[in-house]
Amino acid sequence: MKIKYFPCQPHCFAFGGFDMQMINALGSVRKNGIDASKLDSWSRDSDFDIIHLWGIGPHNYQIIDWSKKSGKLIIATVLLPYFGTLKSEIGNLYRQYFSNSFKTQINYYKKIDRIVVLNNVQADVLYKYYKVPYSKIDIIPNIVENKYFETINTDFGQKYDIKNYVLCTGNISARKNQLNLALACVNLNVNLVLIGNVLDGEEIYAAKLESLVNANDNILWIRELPKASDDLVAAYKSCRVFALASLDETQPISALEAVAMNKPLVLLDKKYAYQTYYNGAILCKSPTVKDIEIALHMQFEQNLDIKVNSDIIQCKEDSVGKAYCKSYSKLNSGSIEF
Repeated sequence: MKIKYFPCQPHCFAFGGFDMQMINALGSVRKNGIDASKLDSWSRDSDFDIIHLWGIGPHNYQIIDWSKKSGKLIIATVLLPYFGTLKSEIGNLYRQYFSNSFKTQINYYKKIDRIVVLNNVQADVLYKYYKVPYSKIDIIPNIVENKYFETINTDFGQKYDIKNYVLCTGNISARKNQLNLALACVNLNVNLVLIGNVLDGEEIYAAKLESLVNANDNILWIRELPKASDDLVAAYKSCRVFALASLDETQPISALEAVAMNKPLVLLDKKYAYQTYYNGAILCKSPTVKDIEIALHMQFEQNLDIKVNSDIIQCKEDSVGKAYCKSYSKLNSGSIEF
């Protein structure tokens, strides 16, 4: 059984958590004995059985059509909106009845043999809005790399000369709302560590953040640290609180990493924050500076031992790799056992 992975977009553009998950998932299934590799668009070699698509949209509709014509099995990992507000519900009803592009997307979901989502709520969205039967859906969470479950000796605070800080990691963008988080930390006179590159197209937003960082000694912005590097893992280990006041997420990996390190969380009060992995998080009522201040203050005041979240074990690399192997096995039943 040979599997080819195809990305949502070229990784030179807007590389983020979803793209990282593709790479991590590819590594995890290989470790579980699966012959998986990246699809080379320049190669004429069609000797594979399953194509694994990351994301579904116009960019890969033709690939789905050709895969079906060629007798290839198709699996897709997708991120979906939660439709958590009345406005989004009304908008979706409009799309279902009047949007040709949405109808086309639903048609392509029918052509895919198995679809992977991150949690039960996403599975319900896929069934209710995209008309995918539960029998075609697998629930597999994001991967948290093994180093976040291990002991790390690097002293981040000493190396970067910062202590007792709030941590936020991920690409810098208006959606992730780091500017308001930074303003809240300035107002509270609390140290903040930001780790992340500027997302393509977010240069104006990043310039505002950079001006604030330059004007305040209590903010450290590190543009990039390699994934699961000693310094990045140590940043989690040494932080006081992990905070992500993002306006829109599906299952933020950065917050999962904080949970694996047994760190207190501050998240925005959105549907993504109600997954069991984030139990115990303090939720901001809104993305405003004032509400972020209130949530941070509440988390500081708790001063309680954080209970270990046993659910996070499901996100370990080996667990996720085995879950994907089972999905492939369902597509190719009888040819391989796990």
